[in-house]
Amino acid sequence: MATPASEKPTRHKRRSSAMKPKAKRQRAEGNTEPAAETEVENAFKDDTDLCDQLMSRYSTSTAPHHRHLLATAAAFRSILSAESRDLTPTAYFLAGMENLSDSEALDSTAVAALSTLVSIATPLIPEKGMANDRATESVAVLVGAVLGREEALGVSTLSGVVKCLGVLTAKFCDLEDWNSVKQGVETLLKLSVDKRPKLRRAAQECLVEVLKSFSSSDTIKEASKLVLSLLKSYTPLAVSLNESETVDASNAEASLNSKHLELLHVLNLLKATIPHLSVKIGCKILAELVKLMASCFLPHTRNVFQIAEVFLTTSTNEVIGPHVEDIANSLASYVLSEEKNPVDTVFSAARLLKVVLDKLQARGSCSWMKTFPTILGRLTGLLSLEGDIASQATDIIKELINQCIDVKVLLANKGKSFDEVREGSQEVDMIKATCHVFELALSSCTGVPNEQILSVISVLFQRLGEFSFIFMEGFVVKLADFINHANPDSPETTYLQSCLGSAVVALGPEKILGLIPICFDANSLTCSNTWLVPILKDHVVGASLEFYVEHIVPLAKTLQRASRKVKKSVLREELQALSQRLLALVSAFCRYPVDTHKKFESLTSILIVFLQKDPSMHKSIAVALKALVSQNRSALGSGCNVVEMTSNGNKDLVSDSRNMASYSIKVANRNIKALASHSRDLLQTLIDVFIDSPPQKRLHLKEAIGCLASIAKSSVTKKIFLLLLKKLKLVNTAGEFEEPASDTDELVNEEDNTQTDTEKTERSVIMDLASCFVEGASEELIQLTYKFITYLLQETNMSGHCEAYCTLSKILEHHGWFCSSQSVELIDLLVNLKPPVDIKSLKYRFNCFHILVVHTLEVCFQKLEQEEDNPRTFLILNEIILTLKDGKDEARKVASDALIAISSQLRKSSQVISDELYHKLISMILGYLSGSSAHIKSGAVSALSVLVYNDADICLNMTDLVPSVLSLLQNKDLEVAKAALGFMKVVVSCLEAKDLQGLVSDILNEVLPWSSVSRNHLRSKVTIILEILLRKCSSGVVQSVTPDKYKSFVKTVLQSRHQKSDSQGSGVKDDDTRIEGSSSKGSDNEAGLPDKGPRQGSSAHKDRKRKWENKNENQRAGDGGGSNRDKRQRQQPKHAFGGGKRGGPGPRQQQQQQRTGRNSSGGGGMGKRGGFKQKAN
Repeated sequence: MATPASEKPTRHKRRSSAMKPKAKRQRAEGNTEPAAETEVENAFKDDTDLCDQLMSRYSTSTAPHHRHLLATAAAFRSILSAESRDLTPTAYFLAGMENLSDSEALDSTAVAALSTLVSIATPLIPEKGMANDRATESVAVLVGAVLGREEALGVSTLSGVVKCLGVLTAKFCDLEDWNSVKQGVETLLKLSVDKRPKLRRAAQECLVEVLKSFSSSDTIKEASKLVLSLLKSYTPLAVSLNESETVDASNAEASLNSKHLELLHVLNLLKATIPHLSVKIGCKILAELVKLMASCFLPHTRNVFQIAEVFLTTSTNEVIGPHVEDIANSLASYVLSEEKNPVDTVFSAARLLKVVLDKLQARGSCSWMKTFPTILGRLTGLLSLEGDIASQATDIIKELINQCIDVKVLLANKGKSFDEVREGSQEVDMIKATCHVFELALSSCTGVPNEQILSVISVLFQRLGEFSFIFMEGFVVKLADFINHANPDSPETTYLQSCLGSAVVALGPEKILGLIPICFDANSLTCSNTWLVPILKDHVVGASLEFYVEHIVPLAKTLQRASRKVKKSVLREELQALSQRLLALVSAFCRYPVDTHKKFESLTSILIVFLQKDPSMHKSIAVALKALVSQNRSALGSGCNVVEMTSNGNKDLVSDSRNMASYSIKVANRNIKALASHSRDLLQTLIDVFIDSPPQKRLHLKEAIGCLASIAKSSVTKKIFLLLLKKLKLVNTAGEFEEPASDTDELVNEEDNTQTDTEKTERSVIMDLASCFVEGASEELIQLTYKFITYLLQETNMSGHCEAYCTLSKILEHHGWFCSSQSVELIDLLVNLKPPVDIKSLKYRFNCFHILVVHTLEVCFQKLEQEEDNPRTFLILNEIILTLKDGKDEARKVASDALIAISSQLRKSSQVISDELYHKLISMILGYLSGSSAHIKSGAVSALSVLVYNDADICLNMTDLVPSVLSLLQNKDLEVAKAALGFMKVVVSCLEAKDLQGLVSDILNEVLPWSSVSRNHLRSKVTIILEILLRKCSSGVVQSVTPDKYKSFVKTVLQSRHQKSDSQGSGVKDDDTRIEGSSSKGSDNEAGLPDKGPRQGSSAHKDRKRKWENKNENQRAGDGGGSNRDKRQRQQPKHAFGGGKRGGPGPRQQQQQQRTGRNSSGGGGMGKRGGFKQKAN
């Protein structure tokens, strides 16, 4: 909105030297509007007297125009008050219009004041606050009285009047009646090409808004005619420019006169109004626009291209269709022009041409095909330039190739001879010409081609696919010649290899090796083109197993035989290494081979020999077998990730759409049958090699065994597994496991030295192997494996326990029926075992616990067994909670991860059934807070800290959670207090400020009494909590609810916080970072809290990860967390459950404890439907 304040010269007249070149070019193109004004004026209000608002704003101003404005407003108010009329914006507007209607007697100063007042009042008039006739009359008055004397008025005043015209026309005139809006549209259109930038910009913006408001086809048509008429009036001028000499883009401004500038203003106006014009007129405007296109650069070239882009992106085919070929020809002539057109305009024309060609293709037109290769040739000439120009040209060429080369045309000729394809249609001729353009570009390179040219050729290979052999045979030979003469260590060689890799993908290894053969000369003992081997390894996909078996393997064997006859060790090693690299191509040839069902049998016999005689081939064979199985299972929808099966991580090749498409369900089924029918001998060989290999060599073999076992018949894998068990004498002749040796027997065995280390190792290896059979195993094999697991775990010797836990977790994960039928027995087995010491075994053990806890809770819910909790679940929670107090960081991390996994899965289940499962878990842990053991209570609090850290919303959904933990601070036990303060620190860190408001008072009342205790860093923890609350909830809120006794402490913390901020200045860190420093002597991660990103909207948690990893405190001395496993087992109760208030044992449980002498110090109480009834003390 314009006000008299804007009459003063704006600050935009002072431009920095850095802006001058850009401004110069903008003026040359007609974009001479200044930037938006930086003075942002406060909007006037429609519910307050306008005169009062003007007085408050300009009463102190001494500017004459302000004084006239205030005097005019005051006079109007006086008149309106005398006539008892409301002081509304409408009243001020009508009063102003009444005076302007008789403007002949007014001087320019009075007209300016009246015009400004009217322009301020107009936007404040409510909808339907003015009749259509009155609005039309007002437009006429403004046009006659104000714009009729525009030379005497300032630009700001005129701009305000123009905006007033826009509002009146679009908001209050009759939009269905052309006569009502005609004068407003004509005036705005005329001023849209005015030489004054501010006035022109205002007129263009208002005209666009008016056109947007039209819904009547008649008014749209008439307004569109005016725009067309305006353009036609300038077309002769533009055509004359087209016929003139080429204009240098850098001196475009010097060649422009006022009429030329007006032409640019018209084109700018067109760009904004095209989407709002009628279809018929739009078609005529486009015809005029084509006339303005020239093959050389002109001052209006960029404007014309911008308008063409608007047409192509917003208009329908009805508008564009009749002119699309003319536009294509004009753009092509500009791209191909011999004139030195600016490169940015050439790119603009090329991008527009891409859009136009797409429309021509959709219409089935072939007229563009003759010029298309020439256009690409023109753009290819830019690829040799430096920097961004070559990069942009590369992108445009790639887009044109992918869009305009239609592979469907070539696929229609599939099955014909190469000569027949070459003599094909107009499309084929275009492809040949296009390839010829790039072959010439390749031949013209004096040295190695640059990255841009090679990347374009790669796209051409990829687009043509197998038909590249017809059109691009010469490319392969030229690229090979470049590599043979290039420095192998230069970056350019890498680009060459990548380009040839694209050729390998497109043509296949058979055709590539036909053009670039790898040949061995027996006389000179040399091999040609060996640089091709690593390219084949990285890029072969969709090849033939037959080619590998019948060509690659024989060549490798020839090299091996030749190496045996060589006396020089260096040459012998080179030949042997090359032979190994050729044989290792098996992993590449097993990426989507086309003849798996035919040639896998012959490949199997070769692989078995390699496995038995050549350890260096083990990894390549394992990767090959994984790829064969996984890609077929993926095609069947089993969800295997094919990308993981690559040896080189080249995801683009493995996910190539053509090869994926060739693996239909029918083909994949056929391949899987072939793999399964020939897997027995191969599986047995892999297992034999696995057993004899050192541990570090088994990983790839194990994965390959797992893949083969998943598709083999379960009877085969069971038979192999049973033979292994019998071989180790683990089962008797009836196939039953022998009873594990007792402690006494084991002592005897140790004395007799009958149980050797070799036997223990073999058991571990067999158990590790058993995990490979789990996924596709039958129920019978699973039961056999489970017996073996039980056999190993019940031995007092820990050998093989890690592998046993791993296999058991896989069984529970892949076979839900087993978890359902054996969960009770499994829990009893696991909780009666001594927990493992090594972290890896503990992790697998807790994986089993995770699945069992979730299953048990879900079963209880489904069976509505809510009145009594499953005691076995508490036994698992006991161990997890106690592990959270372990002295080892790794052990605490494992327990934390297990808790998070359980809660996450329960939350997913809760989305389906209810929130009760998740809340049930929290309630069970809350029950431990009533136990008698301080160690268990602090462990339960640590568990709750982990869960809140992972999901802070539970504090809001379970309102008794925070009060229950706060009540523990009334206990004088330091270990429990330390854990509770740690929990509160997690709560205040993770919750948003708005969620903390209702908790601040309770938190301070319970936390502040510990500020006087310095042991175990309790005082520093209180300080941290207080600092976070001060930052999140403001010092005023915190101080208002602080008990009087502790206000001095809070004041001290607040002062310290301000001193830190002042001393750090601009380099201040987040409060969480400072908090970490304040407690650096103690450990904040007693619960093994996981690393986690900041909560949304809270920048203060960016350093939370480092805060939780500050683990320098001696846990054993601080919170008892360093208790060893034996101490933990002594403290672990048999059952931790009970009922009553705060989870304490109810009468029935107390009687039972008195009878059995059992004390459930773990304290897991339950209320109705499993929820604990808890109250804060």
